[in-house]
Amino acid sequence: MTNEKLMIELFGFSSPTYYKWSKHEKRRIFDLINYAFSNNELEEFLKTGKISKIENVGNESHLLENAIKFYKKCKHITNYKIAKNLLLLLEKNYKENLSVNIEKIAEDIYCSSDKLFDIDNENTSLKQQNEVIISMKFVLFNLIQKQECSVLEYICKNRNIIEKKSNLPSKNLTNKYLNKIYHLSTV
Repeated sequence: MTNEKLMIELFGFSSPTYYKWSKHEKRRIFDLINYAFSNNELEEFLKTGKISKIENVGNESHLLENAIKFYKKCKHITNYKIAKNLLLLLEKNYKENLSVNIEKIAEDIYCSSDKLFDIDNENTSLKQQNEVIISMKFVLFNLIQKQECSVLEYICKNRNIIEKKSNLPSKNLTNKYLNKIYHLSTV
């Protein structure tokens, strides 16, 4: 479809009006439309009422924002290393299953080795550490269950971007939240 036909259909006026507006009056709206949209995008809009490129940009920023919130909440609940290990677990699970499978994620979390949780506290007994790990597994799985599948899929596909954009703290951060979880589990 020619640019003239697109503008006529888009604005709903005749060819002489288009010619008058664009050539004689040099209305800048046509410059703006031609600058911002390709003819293919305008055709798509006329056919569907949407432009997929714009729809995807909105979705992308929404997904990134929610993925970062999820990652920050994981870091807040546990610590940086555990949150990073959880993202790696999600990414690995996605690659193996080629989709987000909540049941498989739950199984991976509950069957994961204690290395995922990396608790190395000399002041607590093995039993106490196991209680903390079990509590964290429940909390993390609960957090995952509350996420939209599209956000989880975005996390699985874009782990590196999420980690970079979330202003990571230092790896040596001591975690006061582990003690809080432990105290909550013993009450």
